[in-house]
Amino acid sequence: MALEWTRHDDSTHYINLGRALLVTVINEKMGSPGWKIQVGKRSLKDKIPNLDDAKRVAVAFAARVLRDIQADVDALNPPAAE
Repeated sequence: MALEWTRHDDSTHYINLGRALLVTVINEKMGSPGWKIQVGKRSLKDKIPNLDDAKRVAVAFAARVLRDIQADVDALNPPAAE
């Protein structure tokens, strides 16, 4: 089954990766208008003007966050002695 973005309301779309990591794009109209991207507790400062582009950037940002998570997990589990 392919993952699909869920539309929460007019200004929020989200996808849940691995049933654990929430990736959201939120349309903010305050300041400079655009789509804000948030992955878990981390968010990008820049806003993306187009929803489809924001979704692509959000998935790429989620991949970066997952690499950081994997690095932390690897640091917690030292390699087995041979």
